Amino acid sequence: MITVAKDGSGEYSTLQAAIDSIPEEHTGGTTIYIKKGVYEEKIHIRRNRVHLIGEDRDHTILTYGDYAKKQFPNGESYNTFNSYSFFVSGDDFTVENLTLVNSSGSGDVVGQALAAYVDADRVVFRNCRLLAHQDTLFTGPLPPKPVERATFGGPKDGDELKPGRHYYDSCYIAGDVDFIFGSATAVFDRCDIFSKKRDRLEGPESTAAVHGYITAASTPQDVKVGYVFRSCRLIGDAPEASVYLGRPWREYAATAFIECWMGEHIKPEGWHNWGKPEREATTRYCEYRSFGPGAAADKRVSWAPILTEEEARAYDTAKVLAGKDGWNPQAGRMTVYLAGDSTVADYPHEKHPMLGWGARLHSLLEPGIRIVNAATNGRSSKSFIDEGRLDTVLAAIAEGDVLLVQFGHNDSKPDAERRTEAWSTYQEHLLRYIEGARAKGAYPVLISSVARRKFDENGVLQDTHEEYPAAMKQLAEREKVPFVDLSAKSFARMQELGPEKSLAWFTWLRPGENPNYPEGVQDNTHLNETGADTVARLVAEELALLPTPLAKRMKL
Repeated sequence: MITVAKDGSGEYSTLQAAIDSIPEEHTGGTTIYIKKGVYEEKIHIRRNRVHLIGEDRDHTILTYGDYAKKQFPNGESYNTFNSYSFFVSGDDFTVENLTLVNSSGSGDVVGQALAAYVDADRVVFRNCRLLAHQDTLFTGPLPPKPVERATFGGPKDGDELKPGRHYYDSCYIAGDVDFIFGSATAVFDRCDIFSKKRDRLEGPESTAAVHGYITAASTPQDVKVGYVFRSCRLIGDAPEASVYLGRPWREYAATAFIECWMGEHIKPEGWHNWGKPEREATTRYCEYRSFGPGAAADKRVSWAPILTEEEARAYDTAKVLAGKDGWNPQAGRMTVYLAGDSTVADYPHEKHPMLGWGARLHSLLEPGIRIVNAATNGRSSKSFIDEGRLDTVLAAIAEGDVLLVQFGHNDSKPDAERRTEAWSTYQEHLLRYIEGARAKGAYPVLISSVARRKFDENGVLQDTHEEYPAAMKQLAEREKVPFVDLSAKSFARMQELGPEKSLAWFTWLRPGENPNYPEGVQDNTHLNETGADTVARLVAEELALLPTPLAKRMKL
């Protein structure tokens, strides 16, 4: 978990720097928490499994101002697909509580100007705002070939075309001309779709007073469903009867509006053929139970049917987005947050084979459960709070999520920044984790520290954690919090292994054995990949027995 803050209080002051810090070899997920502020950056995200969380939707703003008519130094125009402010091509991408803006202005002046260019699979936008004018949101992939030029330009021109599935939940999307366009299969659930009034109307549209088109789908012929708007509100400041629901960017454009409220700015005929009558026979436009002043079923074009109840069932979110892997962004959504120290934390590639058990827990959970590993080296229950790390976790955690808390290794250290007393301040700090999680409807779980490898001359393992595990257990019993006695469980297993075999758990390397540790290392506290796997399984075995939503979702 990485924090971005303009005031320097996070690991990075720009989002792009945080993204660039993710190693190419990293296959686990990365969560980036972005504090409030206006970040003027042109963002590129090519890593998989990135999750962005803004501190506040309306006050965490990513903005840039490129546009189609802007020119490169060689005189060539940016055109549509270089104009984006925010670009994503990494699969399994999620973003929450952010505003994405293209600040360049009206398309009648600057041309197309994308707020977001999203060309990836299994993409989720939750509680976000996307703000621009013409071509606000492009949902890739590109069509097979351009119509007017030799190339599309932009970051994906010439790449293999991969189908994308997107889910937009409770978002606000604003624009005017074709402001949601592309080839992806995308569900817009409970979104506000805002159609802007255009200040300048030029060309043939001026006589018809057309202020915009909400969609311009380019759905491939072999893809059954393109855009689905479910329970959305179509709002705006465009004049009455001045906005179309969509027009076909390509022949087989597919767009459905299911139980959406439509304002009076929607044209009674609903759909436009883009001056290509032949596309009326190939487009797949439809509605079901539209309502509001812009809903005019009896006046819609004849080639965009009104669905029956049975036909509308085909546009259920789970069916539309399932694909071959059964993806459903609505089902069983749960996030497991980890707060802890270095024995829990993930590590960059250059530190491997050193690894905390939290980095391996995902392999023991059912698919669809997300892990946010906020554990950080050297922290105690106190310093984790003092540095604002608990606040970051609690800002993101939601009802039904789980918070796993393991501290103790550093609470006994003598320095004032980390020191707590087992039966007083240690319990007091842990109580803040419990109460914070419960206040958000989440499930806290306390986990005592993994044992250190310290054998005496007789091969007897020594307990180095003093009274901290017992103090945690007492607090868990008092507050009725699930408790994993990892200290006892790992201690017993390590004692069984003995001094020699237990080395396999820890970061012990001879000089020259690993390029990350050229001088070798003898570490009896920090796990290696084998140890991380083993201890993660010890934790998972206990979680399967405890009263949390994880109990029935372990893979053991």
